[in-house]
Amino acid sequence: MADDALPVDEPYQELVGYSWTEKAYDMLERGQLHGEVISREGIVRSRVWGPCPRCGHALDDRQTHTAVTSIMGTELRTRGWPGRGRADEEKADSPFEVDVSCGCGDTHSGAPPGRTGCGVSFRVALPPQLADRNGRT
Repeated sequence: MADDALPVDEPYQELVGYSWTEKAYDMLERGQLHGEVISREGIVRSRVWGPCPRCGHALDDRQTHTAVTSIMGTELRTRGWPGRGRADEEKADSPFEVDVSCGCGDTHSGAPPGRTGCGVSFRVALPPQLADRNGRT
């Protein structure tokens, strides 16, 4: 998609090729697609927003990556995010990978009933941000 291209009505098709991840990365680099990963009080959340790399429609993907893993609710686990140990402090500067599927809200031709988005999925790697109790990063 060119920088000034309008969204197109791509037919729904489930696609996960690496080329979509490359395109999303290029869009992040150019400032067309945006993303953030924030950890606050042990809860890790991500947000990716901007035009879909395939159809060009606006998407706003929000995910929580932390799950409670103990019966008493005292242990939190986050895939790919550092914990609180000394060895984990070195990982805190590593990018956090987020898998995104187009959720543009438009119904594309050929989509299953009730499904929106063009069907493409891609991965972005985002720098983590630690937030204080007030949400400041």
